[in-house]
Amino acid sequence: MVTALVSIAMFLVMVSLHEFGHFIVAKLMNFKIDEFSIGMGPAVFKRKKGETQYSVRALPLGGYCKFDGEDEADNTDPRAFTNQKPWKRLLVLLAGGIFNIILGFVLFLIIVPSVSPVSTNIIDTVVEHSYIEQSGLMPGDKIVEINGKHVGFYNDITLYTQNFKKDEEAEITVKRNGEKMKFSFKPTEQIVEQIYGENGVQINSTINGHTTGDFISYSEDVPKNDSLVGETQTATRYIIGFTPVRKDINIFNIWEEALNETRFVVKLVYQSFWQMITGKIGVEEMSGPVGIVSEVNNAVNSGSRSWLYVLNLIALLTINLGIFNLLPIPALDGGRILFVLIEMVRRKQIPPDKEGIVHGIGLMLLFLFIIFISFNDVMRLIK
Repeated sequence: MVTALVSIAMFLVMVSLHEFGHFIVAKLMNFKIDEFSIGMGPAVFKRKKGETQYSVRALPLGGYCKFDGEDEADNTDPRAFTNQKPWKRLLVLLAGGIFNIILGFVLFLIIVPSVSPVSTNIIDTVVEHSYIEQSGLMPGDKIVEINGKHVGFYNDITLYTQNFKKDEEAEITVKRNGEKMKFSFKPTEQIVEQIYGENGVQINSTINGHTTGDFISYSEDVPKNDSLVGETQTATRYIIGFTPVRKDINIFNIWEEALNETRFVVKLVYQSFWQMITGKIGVEEMSGPVGIVSEVNNAVNSGSRSWLYVLNLIALLTINLGIFNLLPIPALDGGRILFVLIEMVRRKQIPPDKEGIVHGIGLMLLFLFIIFISFNDVMRLIK
């Protein structure tokens, strides 16, 4: 029940805010708006104020902002959507996605202080026996580039190295005493062995034949799982080989860190879409509404700090929604933006009724894609 309520509230807030972005900018631009609705389906409440009807509908799974003459070729009202200047329509179409990204930023303003201190892109310690130690990097070095890509904050490092493979060469640029220095390195193979006992977990880490160990007692953060006692789990991963300097969050740097987190998610979304287009991510790795609800359930049941995981999930999803809607795909805001940009270049409007047909086809294909992804989500849950 909690998962269902959180999921409904999450979708409602994200989509309604998206539509409110379109609505408020359109109002400022003097567009004629027929209806602004929270929810879908039959209306349970509606009230007309001025020329706009405001409604709350039975299915709390989104909302919409209905513009006068959105896909009509013969509407003569100068305030109709299709009769507005292209730059005004462009701003209105951009507003929905931008509002979603702003929501993510606001949520990170709440999340970041709760995870203080945060990691920076300055090296604190270098892992012994790692390749990065052998390359010559030292504590105090500030990482500013990886393979020519700018590093502005710690999450950039994780983004640019998450797909590193064994023996893959990389170039890292650091600032040391104000001077830029370049080093070549490759990821270090780390074998992590977790042995679950009665009182805690013994964690052994092996790097290039050298093993170190640590024992973690069971606590609220590391709860005991009786089914794992006596089990040994082994995993292999590839790491750069350093621990970062961490800094406390205060009123002066919270805005920068929240912005960094927002920028990271935006980059992550674009990278994920590119990997999907290039085939590096398969369909089986994508998630739809069913998969999202499953993740909400995991977040809700993640312990005493579940609220933090839920907020973080909403921040990720709302930014994802904002970016996805700005992609140049018919039926999405990005598809409509593409038509406006074409109009601005050719100085002639594409007939709105023909554009509407393209978006209608795109919407049907989008629904089919969502059904396909949801089917995959269900099959994963069954397995």
